[in-house]
Amino acid sequence: MSRTKAFLVPLCVLMILGTLLALSPALVASGQGFPLQQAQQDRIDAYIRSSMQRANIPGLALGVVRGDEVVYVQGYGIAAPDGRVVTAQTPFILGSTSKSFTALAAMQLVEVGMIDLDAPVTTYLPWFHTDNAAASAQITVRNLLHQTSGLPAGAGRMDFAENDQSSTALETGIRALSAMSLSRPAGQRYEYANGNYNALGLIVQAVSGLSYEDYIRLEVFAPLQMTHSAAALSDPAARDLATGYRYWFSWPMAFDAPYPRRMTPSGFLISSAEDMTHYLIAQLNGGAYGSNQLLSPEGITTLHLPGARISPSRAYGMGWMIENQPGSTEVWHNGDVSNFHSNLLLLPDQNIGIVVLVNVGGFLNSSALDIPVRGVAEILLGNSLSEVMDPALAVVPQLCMLAAALVLLISIAASWRSIRRWPQRGQLAPVGIDGFTRLYLPLVADVLPVILAWILLLSQPDTPIEAIALFAPDVCFVLVVLTVLSVGWAMVRIRLTLRSHALIQHTGS
Repeated sequence: MSRTKAFLVPLCVLMILGTLLALSPALVASGQGFPLQQAQQDRIDAYIRSSMQRANIPGLALGVVRGDEVVYVQGYGIAAPDGRVVTAQTPFILGSTSKSFTALAAMQLVEVGMIDLDAPVTTYLPWFHTDNAAASAQITVRNLLHQTSGLPAGAGRMDFAENDQSSTALETGIRALSAMSLSRPAGQRYEYANGNYNALGLIVQAVSGLSYEDYIRLEVFAPLQMTHSAAALSDPAARDLATGYRYWFSWPMAFDAPYPRRMTPSGFLISSAEDMTHYLIAQLNGGAYGSNQLLSPEGITTLHLPGARISPSRAYGMGWMIENQPGSTEVWHNGDVSNFHSNLLLLPDQNIGIVVLVNVGGFLNSSALDIPVRGVAEILLGNSLSEVMDPALAVVPQLCMLAAALVLLISIAASWRSIRRWPQRGQLAPVGIDGFTRLYLPLVADVLPVILAWILLLSQPDTPIEAIALFAPDVCFVLVVLTVLSVGWAMVRIRLTLRSHALIQHTGS
């Protein structure tokens, strides 16, 4: 009996250890096994809540990993107007941090020999071309990944207002590039364009034989155990998606934005903070998450290598920004759609990864929404936080436009009062310099500022008015109000002026 016990005890210990090892990916995924120290948690919580208050952020989700361990996952604020709270499992739309997933998918297919990084795009999409077929035939898969294809920044921005959910939406969007001109020859210089990653998504789809959404779900989300992540709104995993907001004069308002399926590879994947910690673990650990190997260590290294120089300290890799800081390298990317914002930050030298998901759009306020991920990094590194780490929202543009509207209203009131007095004074002269200053010069003063404002707005490089209206509705609203007031008052002024002139003539006769 004692020999049996002597044999069974170590056997049971081995079985228990084996069970724990088998369950270790689940423990890592939950974030329950390796918490931060309470003091760090408290400091992070206080900092995040302060940042949310200053930037009027409705809801935020945070995830932190160190090496192959999830050390902290937390939700803050509300996920919807009904008061539903943000949790670690709440899905958010990622914005452009989706690009790193598309890059990962492309590199997976490179490693199995189905994609050649230096092959022309036409190898996989034979019909692909811009308005210059010969020039676009020189674009390679690597050019798409490094944002050096020559496609302009507008290649994709015009699609934010699209809501096509058909199975051909992605291909339709890439075929529309046939009317677009390249900014420069392929491979010459970096220019950030959503069209590059939408084209990559279509290549993944063409080569794999799966839809882009199914490929990401099966080959990326599944092995990473990302159970609250989706590549389509129709996916059950997206059913608890947070409500998106956008700012109206610095105040967040719930907004049900279009979901353009043709832009899924560049900006519309959906995930939660908890799921994104699994993704960061794979990025920091040579493509491995638990027992699943998504990509080789060499493949992950390739994704994180500088591919296109942006500035002396910054380069674009493959779906990631690479920034050289004193004493360390940062690998990061942020993401914006009209009603969501996200940040991913890898500190490979410190073996740290951070994700911040926010359910409000960041146009004109991206700096305030980017800062929380940096502040959390400083806390984890044991550094003090400066005021730069907690900026308020940028309200100057909206205040300037409101000030312009106020000045216009005051001017209208003053002009109205002055014109009403003209018949009593008999001052109006319809000809000569006096007529010019009383009739035509005020007309120019009324409409010229608004005309210039519209010219400035519409002249934004590669940014269609539909996208501006989606991302900055308050700016467009004020501009429309200014236009109506200016043009309307110009017409009323002419009528009142002519009427006053007629009254003066009648009185004089």
